[in-house]
Amino acid sequence: MIHKLRILSNRMWQPFVLFILIAAAACQQGKPQPQGKATKQLQSQETSPEQQHSTKQASTMTFYMTRFNYTPETWARMMKNPEDRRVAARQYIESVGGKLHGFWYAFGEYDGYCLWEAPNNVSMAAVGIAISAGGALSKFETTVLLTVDETLDALRRAQTIGYRPPGAK
Repeated sequence: MIHKLRILSNRMWQPFVLFILIAAAACQQGKPQPQGKATKQLQSQETSPEQQHSTKQASTMTFYMTRFNYTPETWARMMKNPEDRRVAARQYIESVGGKLHGFWYAFGEYDGYCLWEAPNNVSMAAVGIAISAGGALSKFETTVLLTVDETLDALRRAQTIGYRPPGAK
């Protein structure tokens, strides 16, 4: 039961962590609010139809959050030769046409978090595979982030599926 509560607790905190990451990315860029896909879409609703069309075209990339842990050997190498890994992370995502919005180290279950924007899942998967194949990490997890509008669309579509739980009649 304690294990189940821990899982629920982690899930409960994920939206909060995501909000903090997006807000921190905005602060790092000197902006008072996040400038992600959802914000761009909201801003487009407040502009003229001509401006809406160009804004929607400019905001087609998806956001991804990664969580990672370094191996003990990686930490030992970084202690001997400290390095700003944001530079490398930025190069990796830009090589596939994406953008790094933030890179943070953390206490707790994960050593670090990144907020990325990539053209598509395949591009982000390529970055994740390349990073994971390097052997410096013991864990690397990617979460595809949905805007509120995308989630509302998914909820509407889910109404038409007619799911039946296993064993139900």
